[in-house]
Amino acid sequence: MAVSCHGMFDLDSCNVQPDSCALPKGAAFAFIKAVQTVNQRLLGLSEKNKTLLFEVVLLGKDCEEHIKLNIFDSAKHYGLEIDKFYFCSSDNLIGTLQANHINLFLSPDKDDVYSVLKAGVPAALLYQQAEQQAINRLKVLFSGDLIGLSADSMVCLKDRGFTDVHIQNFKAAKECLREFVVRIGEMKRMFGHEGSPLHTSLMTVWGSRDVCASALKTLRGWGLDVDEAFCLAGATCGPILALLQPHIVWDNGLHNLKGVAPLLSS
Repeated sequence: MAVSCHGMFDLDSCNVQPDSCALPKGAAFAFIKAVQTVNQRLLGLSEKNKTLLFEVVLLGKDCEEHIKLNIFDSAKHYGLEIDKFYFCSSDNLIGTLQANHINLFLSPDKDDVYSVLKAGVPAALLYQQAEQQAINRLKVLFSGDLIGLSADSMVCLKDRGFTDVHIQNFKAAKECLREFVVRIGEMKRMFGHEGSPLHTSLMTVWGSRDVCASALKTLRGWGLDVDEAFCLAGATCGPILALLQPHIVWDNGLHNLKGVAPLLSS
């Protein structure tokens, strides 16, 4: 998975200079540490689990040369296990992800996530952690509003103002999500319920209880039993998000579409 450098480090809050000290931690910092915890626990169970390990790629857009050096040095300073570094222009973001066969793009920038999703590349939001110490468990929140809709029932989204293009993108996003869920489910079964470094949650924002129940059934069919589920039925999700503090939020780009309660609004 490719993680935005702007999520890993706070590149905007300081004047980045050559030979400066380590960059400030960004929204994704706790996420990377949590991923490392999962990888270490997997290897602790068996060396055969190497095929399940998360491979982390750090991706920077429009970075000047001295900023690239700061990023390299900061990753080393913090002991981050980064497999590869990619740098590209904003215009070539999609091409870089596709050329390097990235399975998941993660960024705290909602516009970046949605543009990548529209191009057919799996993407999810990095949620800002209130506590950078949240590194012992990787917490993933799934939006059940899309998961709970079958391919046939997606046709009814036209009544909400969605276009055929939107619906086609939703179907593609759901299939991409399925691949991620299958892998996470496999990991959770290996760890068991007690002391697992993986925590998964489901939330439906604008869907009914039936949609939430359908989403739970779908996830179980994909091999994942989530740890908890919330059906908000249009209620604000800010308090739940503040409580859960997820690292990853899979909302399938619904936050960018009119008529749908934004997943990250409070």
